[in-house]
Amino acid sequence: MTEYRSVAGIAVYREPILQETQQDTSNDLHDMYREPGQRLYLLVKKPRIDHSWQFPQGGLKKKGNETVAQGALRELSEECGSDLVVDLIDTDAPFCIYQYPFPPEFIKSKKKKKQYAGAKVQFVRAKWTRGQCRPDGHEIVDFAWLTSKEMLEFVSPDYAAGIQALVSDDTPI
Repeated sequence: MTEYRSVAGIAVYREPILQETQQDTSNDLHDMYREPGQRLYLLVKKPRIDHSWQFPQGGLKKKGNETVAQGALRELSEECGSDLVVDLIDTDAPFCIYQYPFPPEFIKSKKKKKQYAGAKVQFVRAKWTRGQCRPDGHEIVDFAWLTSKEMLEFVSPDYAAGIQALVSDDTPI
């Protein structure tokens, strides 16, 4: 068992708001207008204890040869609702890839025909246009709009290292 599951991930960000009249009055992490001078990223929370915070992501559908871009947009809609509208930046190829092994207890708990050694998450980037995340309450139980620095308090060190290229504020878009 050395095959890794193909997963599409999407890093949604909101650019800094340059209006001088905008005040940073909210500490609500659901408020996408907080921290107006910084880029914010959308993180979602899975209903589990370990590694619960991440970018929206999910397995690619093999039937129909779903592309990474198609899978990422589908997962975003399924997990965060159709109210959230984004402009996809990476349409032809993933921007970066993060691969990790599944814990042995996770592999044992899955009663599927096909067992995977881990996940190969292929990330694309998307710029927030309008709307708000509306978690489905099943796959996603919470969300937050965070600066790259704040994300370090939510994600594991391994995940943070794997997504570093996505959250570098000087990444050319």
